[in-house]
Amino acid sequence: MPDVDAFIRELERELRAKRLSLLDCDFLKAIESRQARRDQIGKWAKVFYAATRHGRLTIGNFYANAPDDPELRRELAENVYEEETGGISGVGRCHMDVFQDLLDAFGITPEMSARLESPAPHQPRATPIAPEDFYVDLSAYGFSVEVPNAEFCKRVHRALKENYGFTEKELLWFSMHASLDAGHGEEFRKHARKVAESPDGLARLLERTLQLSAAVKQAWDGYGRWH
Repeated sequence: MPDVDAFIRELERELRAKRLSLLDCDFLKAIESRQARRDQIGKWAKVFYAATRHGRLTIGNFYANAPDDPELRRELAENVYEEETGGISGVGRCHMDVFQDLLDAFGITPEMSARLESPAPHQPRATPIAPEDFYVDLSAYGFSVEVPNAEFCKRVHRALKENYGFTEKELLWFSMHASLDAGHGEEFRKHARKVAESPDGLARLLERTLQLSAAVKQAWDGYGRWH
């Protein structure tokens, strides 16, 4: 079997070399260097919220298409449950309701948030996943979103707190995900090992991750609409 750990290191290197990771988005650079204005942060928050508020449906779709693997289904179910209720972390709210705390700082009410239109070209929906593609798609999602998002949230939390004075309550979504997503690396390594069981599995995973990461980076950068 191929060396999956070496593959993942090379995958991460290629993502950064090609500036395809969500960690390469201009918004992160702008707030860390104090180049973004406060009103621009508000614009970013609105677009990011609108683009990602139904993202948990992607996880739900993986659950619906999951193979007969009780441990995998439990992990996916727990992820959806936490996103919808915050019942595992103890926050006790849907994660996107937690993000509303940041929107409140800009005078954006829940009613206004509900009317925001997503700029994303595709919305999460129930979609069949072929059995041979399941672990490829799940791993690509992990390496494009879940794994780098832990570092993204840690850095955004620090920058918005230290450089702009946002409160811990307003930044709870970021501190929460910096912690929750940090433990997902090994989980997706495990899924990648499933991919490696197929002769062309890792090649397909590389292609899919590069493709998905480019789209994710756009969303995490607020589609450039905060400038």
